[in-house]
Amino acid sequence: MKKIALLCDYGLDDAIATLYLLEHADRFDLIDILPVAGNFPLEETFVNAKRVLTYFEKPLSNVRIVDTSSVKQNGESIPEIHGKDGMGDVLPLEYEEKVPVIDYDEWLKEVDGDYTVISVGPCTVTEDIFKKKGALPLIIMAGNIAEPPNYNGYEFNHGLDTESFAFCVKYPHAVATLDTCHIDMCDLNKTNSERQGLLGKMLDRYHKLSQSRNEEVCSVYDLVAVSYLLHPERFETYSATDKDGNALTVLKYISNKPVI
Repeated sequence: MKKIALLCDYGLDDAIATLYLLEHADRFDLIDILPVAGNFPLEETFVNAKRVLTYFEKPLSNVRIVDTSSVKQNGESIPEIHGKDGMGDVLPLEYEEKVPVIDYDEWLKEVDGDYTVISVGPCTVTEDIFKKKGALPLIIMAGNIAEPPNYNGYEFNHGLDTESFAFCVKYPHAVATLDTCHIDMCDLNKTNSERQGLLGKMLDRYHKLSQSRNEEVCSVYDLVAVSYLLHPERFETYSATDKDGNALTVLKYISNKPVI
């Protein structure tokens, strides 16, 4: 079986990454979405996960939400980047309970070697999973090598929990850093990213918010990490060490196709 544990701190970029993964849901037996604190506090990201699933246009028969509230987590609130609701103010606030919700501690009992973990928020909960379950295939969006930091001297996900990040990258992993994402094929300013449906609306909103902040590069960071899961042939990896001495296996996007 192919099972995915997707940890998101919803976040507009997290919503886009989730929708892109769900468009390929038929490739997996099970997709478990774990809302975590980060871009917004946990209670808001938990609701946002449900909102994304409510308005996704396709069946969700192999999707669940995992309630991670039993793990202590820290989150910010940055509406200037992600909108007042955390996801660009694209969706209605109302939502339905469209998929099962499972308690985190009960979910851990089910976790086995068939899972791939994709951590596109702070690594707090990811660390807890690995402490309790051991090594699993791991894809992370966090960190930076040469690219300038964007949060208190770090990439945002890394900076919110530097100790958990350092713990997780001691395990075999592939990490999409700011260096991975800040290239032309991942930059919405330089690619034709027109898509239909909810994903298209989210991408358009992300791009417009980036333009309003006069950002030179508009990369949907979490999307790049999910793209590695779905299109590994578009990437190579290389070894690097960050400023804290963490040894990283860094993703390098080598395809001439836009990331989306």
